[in-house]
Amino acid sequence: MSLAILLTLTIAAAAPADTQIVPLREIIVTSTRVPSSALRAPAAVSVIKRDAFASSRDISLKDALALVPGVFVQSRGGAQDVRVTIRGYGARGNGDRSNAGNMRGIRVLTDGIPVSEPDGRTSLDLVDMGSADRVEVSRSNASALYGNASGGVIQLRTTLAFDEPFLRFEQRVGSFGFHREQGTYGFVSGAGRGTVTLANSTFQGWRDHSESFTTSVHARFAVPLAENSRLLLLADAVSNLNRFPGALTASELAADPSAANPIYVTRDERRLNRIGRLAASLEQALTSSQQLSLTAFVEPKVLQRSERNRFRDFTRFHVGGSALWSWKQALGNGMTGQLSAGADEALQDGAILFYNVAPGGVRGTTVVANKREGANSAGAFVQQQIDLDERWSAQVGVRYDNLWYLSENRITPRLDDAKRFTQLTPKAALSWRGGDFTLFAALGGGVEVPAFNEIDPPAPFDTSTGLNPFLDAMTSTTYEVGIRGSAETRAGGLRYDAALYWIDVANEVVPFNGGAYFFTAGESRRRGLELALDWTPTNSVTLRGATTVSENEYVEYRNELGDFAGKRVPGLPGVFFSTTGNVRVGGGFSIRASLEGATDYFADDANSARTLRYGVLGSGLDWRGEWAGRSVRAFVSGDNLLDKDHVSSVFINGVSSRYFEAGLPRNFSAGFTFDWR
Repeated sequence: MSLAILLTLTIAAAAPADTQIVPLREIIVTSTRVPSSALRAPAAVSVIKRDAFASSRDISLKDALALVPGVFVQSRGGAQDVRVTIRGYGARGNGDRSNAGNMRGIRVLTDGIPVSEPDGRTSLDLVDMGSADRVEVSRSNASALYGNASGGVIQLRTTLAFDEPFLRFEQRVGSFGFHREQGTYGFVSGAGRGTVTLANSTFQGWRDHSESFTTSVHARFAVPLAENSRLLLLADAVSNLNRFPGALTASELAADPSAANPIYVTRDERRLNRIGRLAASLEQALTSSQQLSLTAFVEPKVLQRSERNRFRDFTRFHVGGSALWSWKQALGNGMTGQLSAGADEALQDGAILFYNVAPGGVRGTTVVANKREGANSAGAFVQQQIDLDERWSAQVGVRYDNLWYLSENRITPRLDDAKRFTQLTPKAALSWRGGDFTLFAALGGGVEVPAFNEIDPPAPFDTSTGLNPFLDAMTSTTYEVGIRGSAETRAGGLRYDAALYWIDVANEVVPFNGGAYFFTAGESRRRGLELALDWTPTNSVTLRGATTVSENEYVEYRNELGDFAGKRVPGLPGVFFSTTGNVRVGGGFSIRASLEGATDYFADDANSARTLRYGVLGSGLDWRGEWAGRSVRAFVSGDNLLDKDHVSSVFINGVSSRYFEAGLPRNFSAGFTFDWR
């Protein structure tokens, strides 16, 4: 459906238009680690500005990423917890362990500081959409720059480029007890600029036992220390409570999609995370051609949850930093070069205490486990880029990673264990720029180690070792070609982004027993086409769409449960799409409509349980007004207006045939943003 819409928009470019858009601007992106032009970067890169998701609930990444091709975002119960998959990476997080709110294999950063942990897990507690001014997404394999990031990079950025102090208040309300309040103060101190954002959100949920509560504060301050240096200071704190309704069987889903797994209710399965972070980054020009960037952070965490019949207490410290040096070179004969080298180090260490779950889901008095768990990630990379006549650009790079896990069992010391993964990851890319478009091709390796909570040994090995001896690093080879750019046509302005990829994966990590433990598939293959179009036929009409078509299959995968070679990889639809249209009707008002959906996909390795295809219709009304240094933006919107039953995510290889989490029914939201300057 979405492909047809997008092709129709392209064909319609034969008719005259009232206006045209300007060519794609030179936007500098940092999700590529070495800052580069979004137009020229030899990788699949998307930039989403604040205006694209300002009229939303501001509750999760789904609000910003819906129109990014190749990125499949599932909002689960409709609150902050989302499942993000990029080109198939991240799907294995679908299961009981994902109730910890974790993503896998996708690097997430805010203002250059990693949110992702050393083992590749990412808890989204520190990701606040209300304070983000833009989101950068690199969909290409990023392991040659970041290490454990085969699925790419998501970077949230805060803008501190303002001239005068401001105060902003935002209010959001909606169905199922949703409300969010946010205040931001932007201040000026000499040459420095800073923001402080305080937010609180509540979502009672539409399914039983699905409440979500978040309170957070985010502070940023940037100041030039000298003519060629800039210091950025960050401080974050968040308290996040989520209850989980769990997955349902197909018959339970049909009978009452709002119901919860009764076991989850009995145990009051939930997560309470309290996280703080202090960080700093320094950018320093060493000479006119050399630049140095340094970062450092410390992140204390207190995590509690009732999960899988255990009450779990975690106390952790996540510390680390990075260095990036770059040198621009004049090579002669129209050639320039840029040599970049970087290193990063991150350590997360701490104690865990597991208790029995007492009636009502409270912590019992029996200590079931007492451990120390530590993960350390260290890596370094070097990359050389050569540009010729501002048209041709070539990159080659390589990265070395060394990651180790340490498990010390305070109750049963003989189960103490350690595990180390090392990997050398190369990448090469070539791009050609022709006016307002860029063609690129890339070949690169990828690495993704099992996350710490994925290497728990299953029975009977849990009585003889502390870490799963059968899991190895997941490696991949990505072949990719793409084109992106903009064009002025008789039918108006057109922006486009297309990429074709082929990924061969070895040792793919696969959840079983509902995600309690993990197997390794010998080999799998992912092939896909990503397409995004942005068309402005007149000055008052904008149409956008994104479609991804992919085939994801096991090539070699056999264990005691069967031979799954030739089966589709669960959790990944063959087609998913999102389209939206916006019409400005005068007086500051605009009307928008959207349609998003996916084909059916499987929830288990045997391909015996599948979801239903779906399409969800939405619409909204926006209004903007400005006067005397004040501005107001207000909106009302409705989603799933036809009240279609659909599955928002699945538990891969679920227990007792419980695979399905139901998506939100018809729901509405409204909000306003008030700025004083």
